[in-house]
Amino acid sequence: MESRTILYNSVNQFYRIKNGYSGLSCTRYSAKVKKILLLLFFLNILSGISALRAQRLSRDLDVVLLTNQVGYLPEATKTVLTKGTEKRNFEVVEVTTGQVAYQGTLVPQPGDFGNYLTADFSKLIKEGRYYLRADTLRSFPFSISREVYQTPINMVIGYFSLQRCGASSTGYLTPCHVDDGIRFDNGKHQDVSGGWHDASDLRKWVSATIYGVMGLARTYELQEPAYQKAILEELRWGNQYFLKMQEPLGYVMDFIGGDLKKHSDNNRWTDNKIASGGTPINLVTPNAGTSKQLMLVAANHDDRIIQTQPVDMMAQYNFITSEALMARITEKIDPTYAKKCLEAAKKCYDWSLKSGRDSSVANAGAALQATIEMYKTTKQATYQKRAVELARQLSKMQAKSSAKEVSGFFYTALASQEPYKNIWNGPQAFIGLSDLVQLFPKDKDVALWKGMIKNYAENYLLLLAGKNSFNIVPWGLYDKKDPGGDRKAGKYWYRYFMEPEQEWWVGINSNLASAGVGLVKAAVVLKDDRMKAIAQKQLDWILGSNPFSSSTMAGVGYNHPPHFGGSSFLPNTPVLPGAVLNGLGGDHSDMPVTGKGDWQISEYWTPMVAYTLWLMAELSAGN
Repeated sequence: MESRTILYNSVNQFYRIKNGYSGLSCTRYSAKVKKILLLLFFLNILSGISALRAQRLSRDLDVVLLTNQVGYLPEATKTVLTKGTEKRNFEVVEVTTGQVAYQGTLVPQPGDFGNYLTADFSKLIKEGRYYLRADTLRSFPFSISREVYQTPINMVIGYFSLQRCGASSTGYLTPCHVDDGIRFDNGKHQDVSGGWHDASDLRKWVSATIYGVMGLARTYELQEPAYQKAILEELRWGNQYFLKMQEPLGYVMDFIGGDLKKHSDNNRWTDNKIASGGTPINLVTPNAGTSKQLMLVAANHDDRIIQTQPVDMMAQYNFITSEALMARITEKIDPTYAKKCLEAAKKCYDWSLKSGRDSSVANAGAALQATIEMYKTTKQATYQKRAVELARQLSKMQAKSSAKEVSGFFYTALASQEPYKNIWNGPQAFIGLSDLVQLFPKDKDVALWKGMIKNYAENYLLLLAGKNSFNIVPWGLYDKKDPGGDRKAGKYWYRYFMEPEQEWWVGINSNLASAGVGLVKAAVVLKDDRMKAIAQKQLDWILGSNPFSSSTMAGVGYNHPPHFGGSSFLPNTPVLPGAVLNGLGGDHSDMPVTGKGDWQISEYWTPMVAYTLWLMAELSAGN
């Protein structure tokens, strides 16, 4: 309709002008005037049509400029990405005023995930609410603020409250599992109620759930006093379970609610009626309700079964770390409780030391963290000595610096040259070494420690993070064959995601966040801001700066992966604000995927939650 109107008006105008000048037909200017009028006529038509074509009429917005959907601390590294191969200008716009606060240019930075344009707008430090635009493209709104991560931190603490197990005032289906549990070894009842559900299920794996105490306790030490009360309350609720799981010999039992004889045989709701126990302990088919997976029960009671064997050694050391932290945090507030926690840590430490199983990098890294926290709490020289010994041991398991290929990573054990990789426990050796430098800056081995930190950070994490546009770190190296993706650095293949062909695999959020924690600490001891910048990129990916513009923290940001709430009990776990999902996964070719509500990607899991919480606290404290 509009184009016909423009044409109709232009024709009428031409004839009016032509007729008005008809008296000039006999003059010597007549031909020239007619030519000019005809030219103006066609120019008028073309300009009208061009204006129409230039106007963009759409019901939609192209929200494809990728940023951290929460935002940034004022002094933080701030980046934007979008798919493309040609340069394009962009603006950062203040939401409330519409004023342009910053201008820049997106430039090509192709990498392992394809062709992307990237730009840095770190120079913008004014606090406020912003969005980015580049012609017809834009981003979701985000904030720049010194407290930008405080709300997400508070939400994570609230998540733990919702995941409380037992007769709490905040658990999402409280009271629950008041009758935990029956010992697997003798069929007797032992109270191990309390704590938190570990994931989008009802299990309480010690090995995974202990990260809740570690993450909350580290955050407590980094937060302002105004926020510490809520964290301490949550810590004490969660820690009661771990203290109950400790045996008289000092070790900590494995789990309750986990799988003993069959998948999900203990992952269920119960009637909350404490039974005396009994034998035999057998698998039975439920005779009520909808879910029909087999249940493991003692006699005819539905109380869940405790796996009484010791949890793995890394978890034993993580228990020591947790109790040392709890003792230090509560020393002045509640000395009696602090003493109880420290005694529990010492008993487990003594038992673990006698086991002699510190020859793997996983156990040695966790042991290093434990000895450091024990020293910080007790100031006893024996723990300092052991920490120094462990650092020397770890140096023998690190790939030596090489200018020709990737190096700095750790091998699996003293007796193995296979590169160590773990998707959820975190690089505890890397983190512990930075703590060691800060704790004992005048030790004769400090140069060794700094060299190890630099080698791991520069020649492994930063080197491989530079191979993708988002600068996320790899999940691990492979020395025998290509695991899929054909990504190679020197003689090693590498992947960002676990192979989906494996029987068990999960997303990368814990790997990213824990590496981010290590890089923040390394940036401090090495005085290298590049490392803190890459740490920020790990959080950015978790909070939406990824190929799907998908935040993987429930209740924060946009485009979350579909919800997974469990599969073997009803009601399922609901959406819990503040939960951190396992994270995006990868296909065979190591390209990111967002899943269809699969547990590998969409399930909540304590290590992912705890390390993301800790990373936000570290970045905030260092601002």
